[in-house]
Amino acid sequence: MKEFDIIKKAIKKVAKNIFFKGSKKINLKGSYDFFTDNDLASEQYFIKIIKKYFPKDHILGEETCNDTKLENRTWIIDPIDGTHNYANGLKEFGIQVAFYDNGETKFSIIYLPYYDELYTCIKGQGVYLNNKRIETYHDIEISSSMIALSTLTHDDKVKNITLDCFSKLNDGVLDIRIVGCGCWEFTSMIQKCFGAYVLIRKDIKKWDLLPGILMCEENNLVISNKIYKGFEYCIVANNDKIFNYVEKNVRESIKHSI
Repeated sequence: MKEFDIIKKAIKKVAKNIFFKGSKKINLKGSYDFFTDNDLASEQYFIKIIKKYFPKDHILGEETCNDTKLENRTWIIDPIDGTHNYANGLKEFGIQVAFYDNGETKFSIIYLPYYDELYTCIKGQGVYLNNKRIETYHDIEISSSMIALSTLTHDDKVKNITLDCFSKLNDGVLDIRIVGCGCWEFTSMIQKCFGAYVLIRKDIKKWDLLPGILMCEENNLVISNKIYKGFEYCIVANNDKIFNYVEKNVRESIKHSI
């Protein structure tokens, strides 16, 4: 697939020439949110490459074109997922790109630069890590599972829901982790490091979901993305037992916190 090959090469170039050589200068885009010069430079490079080869395609990117509607031949770009980690010297961040056409995600790529881990997935062809196929076994028990929760937001209602969910889930599982990087958490689900990953927001952005969701679908993880009482939640679980346990607690936390 031409689109896949072109963007795969572009991601490696971005990591080499921007992430490890560019500027981490912080630019505020809200009271508690920011982007670095490298977020912007990375997204602009992807846009340049896409427009060179596919000038009529649509682009949905976090920094410069975040209002684009999802329609045929749309590229979804998150130039740095986990920007707060990246800007503060943590290694848990990544680049993620997906390509959407004819009503579905056709392929996705996630690259974790500091680990040199390149996850690739073409729909129907499985998930690969550095060109080696990854299988996910669905045998994690609830009591021995680690659960990953999305970061707290500064929206009081979402924050309270997440904290309540943290407390409820913690009673029945091994431990809870908040990593602060969705693509790292999605790839950890594929690697069977977590029993479940939970993301709760009022509105979950497509660039936070689509790249990782396709990979989890390919490896037959249990996935649900729903809106409940005005809040959107996405749950990815290793198996049905963990999923049912997590979803029950998420919905109870939403009811309890609003």
